[in-house]
Amino acid sequence: MGFLALILLVLLLLQVNTKPSVDWGESYSKLDKIPYGGKVIYDQLSEKIAKDRFEEVNVPAFEWLNKDPQGGTYFAFNSYYATDKSEIKKMLDWVKKGNTLFLSARNYSTPLLDSLGLKVSPLVELADFREHIELNFEDRRLRADEPYLFERVTLLEYFSKVDSTNTLVLGKMKFQDSESMAEPNFIAVKVGDGTVYLHTFPIAFSNYFLLEKSTKNYTEGVLAYLPSEGKVYFDNHQKMGRTVYTSPLYLFLANPKLKSAYYTMIFMLVVWIVFEGRRRQRSIPVVLPLENQTVAFSETISAMYMEREAFTEMGKQQINLFLEYCRAHFRIRFENLDEAVIRDLTIRANCPADRGVEIFSFLMAVLSKEKVSKQELLKVNKLIEEFKSYSNGRK
Repeated sequence: MGFLALILLVLLLLQVNTKPSVDWGESYSKLDKIPYGGKVIYDQLSEKIAKDRFEEVNVPAFEWLNKDPQGGTYFAFNSYYATDKSEIKKMLDWVKKGNTLFLSARNYSTPLLDSLGLKVSPLVELADFREHIELNFEDRRLRADEPYLFERVTLLEYFSKVDSTNTLVLGKMKFQDSESMAEPNFIAVKVGDGTVYLHTFPIAFSNYFLLEKSTKNYTEGVLAYLPSEGKVYFDNHQKMGRTVYTSPLYLFLANPKLKSAYYTMIFMLVVWIVFEGRRRQRSIPVVLPLENQTVAFSETISAMYMEREAFTEMGKQQINLFLEYCRAHFRIRFENLDEAVIRDLTIRANCPADRGVEIFSFLMAVLSKEKVSKQELLKVNKLIEEFKSYSNGRK
């Protein structure tokens, strides 16, 4: 046990002194400070946009639309934007009234793409494994002389099919130094009196992208298409990471060192319970129930009387017990066993009257003797069993 605790202590010290690795998972949550979290964009928008215009949405879009919100812009970004037919129909009806839907996601659900006549495909470079990405705008007012360069490996998607009658390409991307043409990754689709902006590079709204001087201007260019009037509804629901911490231990779990210490403490507690419980456990003895020794006791007492040849005590005791049996079993009160009582008793016992008189006459005679022989004792026992057999239906 002590050796195990020492090993755990060494592992804990190594964990504490080890530099924590960077979490490159895509979260986009307003609470996450990891590279691909969304804290920076949330802080910037909530500060730059007037408080009466900025509003957070923490429920599904369908539920939010049921509350009949004011006109404005619905802004959401995530790795994947999921929706169904009923929700996108309701959302596009809202857009047709002159509102704006601004989405940035690597891919979108089929109902949304089908409703707008779009298709999204992965961007690959077959000639060479290229990693760096070039991004730029089509509008000459936003277009940079040198493309914006993103130097981390990531998956790319582009709009491989668009409806040219109502779709405007706003931005394109390609792999650095690729001879292939740039593909559209930022478009605007006219829907009624409103507009749907779709963008396939959500990393542009991540902490890492915004904190790089060479790339943050690209994000500013994308956000330039947000309408300057109306409310801005910031979506917190469709995010890979948590938007609200429900566990009271989130402060511990958010810190890698405290998290390691917390789980180590739980593990050692379980080990202590297992070993301590096994050490103190004792086998429980099996206690057998007491056996019925009535017959054995009776046989022992009888054998003692037989060895002493106490036939008189045994005979008289047996007759007295038989008379008590008759009182209790046949409900007859008698002080003297006269002929009338004996006949009443024999009738209740289903015994022939004459035979009953003979039995009780013999028993009374033995009860009055000063000395009873062994043969008389055996006959007493036989006559008692005979009388009982009548009442039990054996005769």
